[in-house]
Order: sequence, then C-alpha cells, then structure tokens
Amino acid sequence: MRILNWRKWWQKWANFTEKQKEAERLVDFYDYLFYGGAGGGGKSYFLRKYPIKFLIENCWHRLKLKGVRVGIFCEDYPALWDRHICRIPYEFPNWLGEYRSMSHEFAVSPEYGGGVICFRNLDDPSKYASADFALIEVDELTKNPRETFHFIRMRKRWAGIQRTKFVGASNPGGIGHGWVQDLWMRRKFDPNEQEASQFFFLPAKATDNPHLDASYLKTLDSLPEKLRKAYRDGNWDIFAGQYFTEWDSSIHTCHPFPIPAGWKKFRSYDHGYENPACCKWYALDYEGRVYVYRELYVRGYTIDKISEEILRLSGDENYEWSVCDSSIFAQTGIIDRKGGSTIAEAFARRGLLFIPSSKRRIDGWNLMHQYLYWDEVKKPKLIHFNTCYNSVRTLPALIHDDKNPEDVNTRCEDHPEDCDRYFLMALHETRTPKPLTDIEKKLQLRREGPVLDFNTFYRGEIV
Repeated sequence: MRILNWRKWWQKWANFTEKQKEAERLVDFYDYLFYGGAGGGGKSYFLRKYPIKFLIENCWHRLKLKGVRVGIFCEDYPALWDRHICRIPYEFPNWLGEYRSMSHEFAVSPEYGGGVICFRNLDDPSKYASADFALIEVDELTKNPRETFHFIRMRKRWAGIQRTKFVGASNPGGIGHGWVQDLWMRRKFDPNEQEASQFFFLPAKATDNPHLDASYLKTLDSLPEKLRKAYRDGNWDIFAGQYFTEWDSSIHTCHPFPIPAGWKKFRSYDHGYENPACCKWYALDYEGRVYVYRELYVRGYTIDKISEEILRLSGDENYEWSVCDSSIFAQTGIIDRKGGSTIAEAFARRGLLFIPSSKRRIDGWNLMHQYLYWDEVKKPKLIHFNTCYNSVRTLPALIHDDKNPEDVNTRCEDHPEDCDRYFLMALHETRTPKPLTDIEKKLQLRREGPVLDFNTFYRGEIV
C-alpha cells in the first residue's frame, strides 16, 4: 500500500487529542519536551505513535534520510512490553513495516524511508555508549536517576539532523521525581547547562483525554487525597511512594533568622567523593524544635578541601558535638600523607572531630517522621531554612524501598537526609535550657539556700 496523502493518513491514524497535537507541535520548537505529569493524559500513546511521523515526515520527506534510528526507552523490558510492544500488532498496519522480535525493533518499510524504532531498556545505560538515535523517548522518566538522563542524552545525535530530539513522559513519583521536577517545572539547571532554553513542560491530565472511559475519572476522584492530587491534578509536590508524606514546604521551611546565642548547636556530616558530600548545621531551641540553618553540598572534594569548607562555614561557633556516618571510622588503609588509616582520623588531623552515627536506619527514619509530623495545633519539630536548597529539594522526593517499605530507597539522592538521621539518633537533649532571669536566679538561690564553704563554715563564717 502506498500513502497517497501523507498528512491526511497521519491525522486519521494517529488520532491525537488536542493536547497530543500540541505536544506534536512543540517537539518542532523544543529539543527537550516533557509531556504529561498526571495519570491518564495519553503519554504512552503519544510516545508510541509520534516516532512514525518523525521518521517519515521529518527524516525521509524533508531531509531525504533513510534508515534513521529512534529509541523508545523504559526502565526494563516487561515495562516496554506492557506499555508499547504488545500494542504494535493492533495499532501498526502490516504494510507500514514489521516488528522484529529478536532485536526488539519496528522497521518502517523501505518505501517510507526504512527508519527504525528501537525498543530499549535502561537497566544499564552504558551499553548504549556507541549508539546513535535521532529521537530519544523515555516513558516514565522518573523511574531513572539523573545520571541515566545525562548519559542517554549523549546518544541523541544523527548525521544530517541538526536538532535531534528528546521527549520524556511520566507520572509523579519514582527515584527521579526530584530532578525531573527541577529541570522541567522549577527550571533549576546546573551552571554549565547549555540548553536550558530548550526544556519545555506540557502538562496533561486525564480530563485532556476524551478517549478515557468515565469510570477511570471516577477512579481518580475516589483516590485518597494525596494520590488524587498527584494523579488527577498533576501535583508534583505529592506523589505515590513518597516516603515523608508529612512534608509541606510552607510548614517545614522558614526564612533565615539570627540564631540566638544561647541555643545549642550541632553538626552532622555524610561523607562522599564521587557521590555528594553533605554537612548540615542544626540549632536546638528552648522548646525542643530543631532548625537546620546551614548546609554544604559538594561533589569531588578531597578531605583537605571539605575540611577547609566546613571549618570556614563554622567560623567561631561552638558545637555540642558533630556526628558522621560510622563507616568513616572503618580501617581503609593509609588514605592521606598526614597519616591515619581511617577517614575519621584524617578529618581529626584537620581539626574536625566526629562521633560515629547509629547504624539503625529504620529507627532514624522513624525519628524523622516524628520530627516532621504536624497538625492544626502542633508545629513540626524539624524546620529547614529555605536557603538549605538541597535539603528542601531532596527530602520530599525520597521514596520507599521496593523490597523494604520501611526504609528509604537508597537509589534516591538521600545524602542531606542521612545527615538528619545521624543527627536525630545522636540527639539526647530534649531542648536548650532557657537562661534564668535575674529574678529567677534569686528565687533559685533562696530555694537552695546559701552556699557553704568548709573552711569559712569552720571559722563561723557563711559565704
């Protein structure tokens, strides 16, 4: 069969909703489109059908390129099968091309350019180190860490195509929830990001999809409040699998203020080099409330450099104690020229003395739940200055571990929260004692009586 009127055939076959048509237009203008953000918006359907237009119209008709390859990625092959591959025989006509099960590819017929849609998983992105794709689509992008995105975007290239494309889609939640929200919704980019202007978020909800049965909308309306806000309304501050559901940025953050001199202060540190290193500063008020008033979050710093930064930021402050991950006290061989066989000893030689943290992870997380809890009459006991950007960014994005729901998924970016856990498990003070006023001091002296000194008492004198 030969397509006599490509545009007419495409519109009828794709049968896109108005929102999907908008996404189709936006791909031409932006190189990094994120589509969806709620349940039922038609994300997977768009990802599956759009590559046909890209291969035939953009690559073959316009650029006269044949054999162009595009990739549809999911976290694993079962997900690829359930969301895409199983639908190919029913949605793609036989004359359009053939699905090659051995290579997990749909090859468009040569008379339409011979382009290839490659269905690939992301269990190990490094296996695509030598691959090229003119278009990369990732379904449920938030199921992947940020490193996967940066690695896979390097494969977005094709000779003869000046502007290759990336399209992501996802519901709220998953280990990548935080970084996806940062890039496409909050527009918080790394300083070296050269393509920030090419990132665009197009929200789509179930109400934008007229093909959905009314029963699905009723199901979304029937969900518990937090799930309903995430999947029906597309609220990315609340999502399924969120570990600290107590979090509310309007409640758990505050503007910086001068820490009163009498409040007890503490430090907590989570070591890292390839992974980020994090140090946080805490102040305990007179009511037992903890304020996180400073953070340091860096990657690739040596012990010398991280020590220098912690000491510089600490200034002349006095701390009750400083706690660190107990693993830095393990014997690791000689790690620096100043001597010492543990990381803790290396820090000590530079003026930073740490006590080892508790190894009871679950107990630490349970303490955090208690300190974050709040209601209409009770304020939370753990509050962050809103200048502690990384803490405020990562804490609400933590999710439950798949195998142990009581624990945090360790694939998440959890270094600031590890500091919190170390600190709370080491904290035995319930509050900073209030300083006594002059009247209170006199009353206390009267209750306790005069102070007696043996020598003066023996001489008949009372101090």
